[in-house]
Amino acid sequence: MYMSRLLYILCLLLSFQFSYSQSGSFDDVIEEVSFVSDNIYMIASVGGPIAGNIGVFVSDDGLIVIDDQYEINEEKILNALSEISNLPIKLIINTHFHHDHSDGNKAFGKLNIPIYAHKNVRKRLSRNSVLYGSNRLIEKYPNEALPSLTYSSLMSLYESDEEIQLYNFGKGHTDGDTVIFFKNSNVIHAGDTFVTYGYPYIDLNNGGSFEGFLNILNMIISLSDSDTKIIPGHGPICDINDVIKFRDIVREHFNKTVQGYKNGDSVNDIISSIESSFEGERTKEDFVKAIIFDLENN
Repeated sequence: MYMSRLLYILCLLLSFQFSYSQSGSFDDVIEEVSFVSDNIYMIASVGGPIAGNIGVFVSDDGLIVIDDQYEINEEKILNALSEISNLPIKLIINTHFHHDHSDGNKAFGKLNIPIYAHKNVRKRLSRNSVLYGSNRLIEKYPNEALPSLTYSSLMSLYESDEEIQLYNFGKGHTDGDTVIFFKNSNVIHAGDTFVTYGYPYIDLNNGGSFEGFLNILNMIISLSDSDTKIIPGHGPICDINDVIKFRDIVREHFNKTVQGYKNGDSVNDIISSIESSFEGERTKEDFVKAIIFDLENN
């Protein structure tokens, strides 16, 4: 009985393959700047390997940068920042530890730029980590690339006329996710707790949780109103309706998978019971199997 259950779990894990898109090379990357609101901008990487959206707040004496993509993109990121302002980078905030959002720490940390993050980001980056559903290894970062200031659940920064609130709502995409709320400008940077590329990835090897992910989406919705602009971890600038639609699809998948699992239904039967879906590289089957793996192991 134990061996059959173990083989079942291993099959789920092996069948769920998450990988960063490697279409093109870093030479193909173009960093595109978009105005969001007031003194806030978004830099999106177009072409090349997938990379997280960068948020930028222009304060009176420097730039507050949210996520920094890859070390190799340093020059292109700096060029994009120069389109926004000639002010220097004042500090960097990591939304989580995944390397498409934090590998740039290796470049900017050498410049003695302070890096802020949830405490679990520093913990994860201080050692080797393997991403769930793949053999992709994130090797531990050098000391200068680690966050120099961490927090547990809430931290507020006061820059110019803006209050910047950093929230950790518990386990979700990982166990160290930060949602950043620019309170006065009514802008949220969600990191990978909200994305637009299709089925979201939950890193179950590194503290991720489907139930927690849904809770974070509910918290983002509670922070938002009809005028809130939301920067996703990947994809174009969104609003509360986009997050609600995304949350509802994830919730249906989660609730029906949990119920089907309790009933002893097959994966195919569970999939057939789910009416909604996302478009993208990952499939409904991948997502359902990942939820089952979460139920089995967490």
